[in-house]
Amino acid sequence: MTSAVTASKGQDCVLLIEDSEEAMWLVKDALQRYSNERFTLEWAEDLSSGLLYLSKNSASIVLLDIGLPDSSGSSSYASVRKIAPNVPVLVLTADDRPETERELTQSGTHDYLVKDEVSGPLLVQAINAALYQGKSRSE
Repeated sequence: MTSAVTASKGQDCVLLIEDSEEAMWLVKDALQRYSNERFTLEWAEDLSSGLLYLSKNSASIVLLDIGLPDSSGSSSYASVRKIAPNVPVLVLTADDRPETERELTQSGTHDYLVKDEVSGPLLVQAINAALYQGKSRSE
């Protein structure tokens, strides 16, 4: 697991569970450019590392790729949900099949973003919306 600097006061921790280093750099760049330093990024390269992180640390939100070396599809989402039931989860994947999106949206994911279709500003907007929805649900 590769990790970023520990979140300082006022920053939300984004846990990215993603096997592609290139995708990690794109997410990191988007967070730096479009969030006014609101977020820090933690990166897990597979599901087991991400679950281990969640069992020992807190995250404000999880960005989850559902095509990982050690897990795929809705079972990845279910595993994250089991460990961190109150943490918003955004699926960030290359899988653009409508049936996969429908299945995961019905399972409770906050948003379903296709990597090739998402821009930096849209990613940050989706993260902010999921965090807002999560806070509204807990109040």
